[in-house]
Formats: sequence, C-alpha cells, structure tokens
Amino acid sequence: MKTNFKLIVSGCILSLMLLTASCNKQRPDNLQNIEAAPELQAALYGLYPEAQDVKWSQKNGYYIADFKAPAGLSPAVRSDNSQLVNYSAWFDSLYEWQMTETDIPQGMVPDAVWAAFAETEYADWRIDDIDMLRRGGVETIYIIEVEGTTADGVRQEVDLYFTEDGVLVKTVVDAEDDYDYGDYIPDSPSGSIWDFIKTHYPDARIVDIDIEDGMTEVEIVDVDGNGCKVCRELFFDSSQNWMFTRTELHPGQVPDDIMGYLRASEYGDYRIDDVDFYETPECEFYRFELEYRDDDIKVDVYADGTVTPVGGNGGNPGGGGSGGMVDGSIEEFITEKYPGARILEQDWDDGYLEVEIWHDGREKDVYFNGAGEWVRSKWDVRISELPDAVTNALTKEYPDYRIDDAEYIQTPESEYYLIELEGRGDRERNVRITSDGTIL
Repeated sequence: MKTNFKLIVSGCILSLMLLTASCNKQRPDNLQNIEAAPELQAALYGLYPEAQDVKWSQKNGYYIADFKAPAGLSPAVRSDNSQLVNYSAWFDSLYEWQMTETDIPQGMVPDAVWAAFAETEYADWRIDDIDMLRRGGVETIYIIEVEGTTADGVRQEVDLYFTEDGVLVKTVVDAEDDYDYGDYIPDSPSGSIWDFIKTHYPDARIVDIDIEDGMTEVEIVDVDGNGCKVCRELFFDSSQNWMFTRTELHPGQVPDDIMGYLRASEYGDYRIDDVDFYETPECEFYRFELEYRDDDIKVDVYADGTVTPVGGNGGNPGGGGSGGMVDGSIEEFITEKYPGARILEQDWDDGYLEVEIWHDGREKDVYFNGAGEWVRSKWDVRISELPDAVTNALTKEYPDYRIDDAEYIQTPESEYYLIELEGRGDRERNVRITSDGTIL
C-alpha cells in the first residue's frame, strides 16, 4: 500500500448514514451507507448497466458503489462468460468515475502476469485473493495477494502489483486488513508535466501519480536503450519543473564502463546492495549502495569516471526538505521517536516503506509495513563503538571468530546489535546481542 499522499476532493455530506460492508473487501467503519443521487446512479449504470445488488457508501469525498456484475464487463479481463464477480467503483464529487476494483478469479489473470509471478520468491505461497484495478488515464494493475512464511519463520501477507504485461511495479508487506486502494487513485498533474513525459519518455506508461505539498511524483513503466522494461520515478517541484528521475536497476543493467569505474576505485571490493540511475537537469549518474565489513556507503559514479561518496545530507538530487513525499503520520512518528531527525529519502524496498533519515550524526533506515506501522529501524555501527560488554561476550562465546560488521536494530519489541562474525574457512555467523552482552 502506498502511504496516503492524495489530495482528496471533498464531497457533499449526505444523510441516511448506516454502516455497510464491501462485496469484496472488509469495509472500514468510517464508510457510510448513502442514498445515491440520480446523477450518481446514472453514472454507474452508464458504465455498468448489468450491475446488481448495488450498495453505495462514501469515504473521503468519494462515492463508492459495491456491486456484482458479469466479469466480462471489465475491459481488461479476457472473458466471454457471465460469471458474477465483485466490483467497487469510485466516483468523485462531480460524479465522474475514478477507479474500479474487481475481485477476479485466477483464471482471468493474464498469462504475462502469471509468468512474472512465477519468477518471484512468493510463487509457492498460498494465493488469498486477486484484485484488478482500472483507473483513469493510467495502467491497469493486477494485485496478487499471497500468504506464507519467510525463511526466518515469520508469517506474512504480501501484495504483488503487476502491470497487465507482467511488470512487477510494487511489493507491499502486511497491508491494512481493510485497505481498499482509495489512495491509489491518481492525481491530475498539470499539462506541462504531461508534455515533459511525452517528450522525454515517449514509450512510458503511467502507473501512478501523487501530489503532496505541491510536489508531484509520477511512476512510469518505460523501455530502456536495450529494450528492457524498467520502472522509473519522476519528481517535479511546486512549479511543475522537473527535478530528477530515478530508475532502479539490477547490477547487470549497469553499463560496463560505469561498473569498471567503480571496481577501479577505492570501493572496488565493496558488495553492491542496490543501484539507481539518476537523471537531473544538470547531469546523470549511477548511485550505488555498497557494503563492506563494518562500513556501508553510497557513492555516485559519473560517465567521465568520477566516483564520489554521497555526503551526510543523503545527496538527494531534488535537494532540501524531506527528500521525498512522506505520509504525515509517518513523518510525525519519526519526529517523535528521533527528535531533530531530517528525512532524506523514501522508497519501497522488499515490500516495506524505507525512510532514510539523518539523526545524531548518522544515517538511519526506518521501515514501515503496508499499514503504515513501524516495523524496525537500523543503522551501521563501527566496531570501535561497540560496548565492552558486547565485545567481551562475543570474544568469550566465539573465540575463533572476528567481528566483520555491526548494526544496531530497533523494533517495537526490542533493541539489539546484529553482529556479523567471520571465522576460518569463510565461516560466517550472525549474532543478536544486547548492549549488556546478552546473546539472544
């Protein structure tokens, strides 16, 4: 789930308010049953003339029609049968259609989506539900909701978002039980933003559009110079000026000369954890997140061979402020838990919203699940900073190992150091230990 960045159009407050339940998802308590205006009903039946058992509700200025209808009514579903499925159609305060969620059976999922799903680490998890989202002016999205257990024995629910041709655009862990995609309705940016995208990314397909405090973020699926599909994020300031584009890459997608510059630098022995390609009005560069023993670092590599470490400000190409559009409740949590912290950047990583902050003179990563709940925080710790109780306990318990890396972990339940030990013959061991030397 995306955190709620939407500027919601406020609607008229109607009477006859009663609690209702969704056809295909549990509705939250703040939804209210309403008597729909004739114009609103006409808008629904104009799109779905075969709608049955219609129940109207209202949320955040949107009117929502939950109903049943033949699956073939959804243009993106390839089906000739008349099987009834559950729909939720969203209309704004002007009675204009904005989004339809359809609860579809597995047999109606495009082959390209199944092929992409089979390549994920969740392919053998139990499929709980499949939703299809149609929204005005953007890509149709299929969400496969799965349940399973991670390698660490943690029970999880994961939502995988695919385009119709099988591009995985987002992964969300443990979304809200009553999440209804209401914040996945795209905003409407200015014409200049559309013109920029058409000019610079003519093959782009829009996945989502968010506007927060005047800033606009547009997520697109594009084709790179090698014909490979990639996901890009474009950021525009409050005057609709393009700030930068970020494209997440696999190491294998990095040009050979750029990789050569990195390997020839002082960071050549570091392990690549992540890499993004940035385009800005001034330049282009590749940002590598690297790991090596007790040191994690970000470096930027330019086409002329320059390799520059990213400074403590996070190096956000957009400059200033939050470094991204972070939901207000999350920003409030960070401010309370880490007083004086400055938000550098936010992005979805392995199903969690990762917010990078600068606090107490170091960079910290704060993670939230799909429901916006804090899951954990972590930051690198130099070996010299470890408490004596920690080093003494490790030396006693693991005399044949040396400390290779150290992180400090905070969760809602506990706090501890995560120590990576290295022994003879490339033996490795990860140990959780509290500041008083107690090994967990």
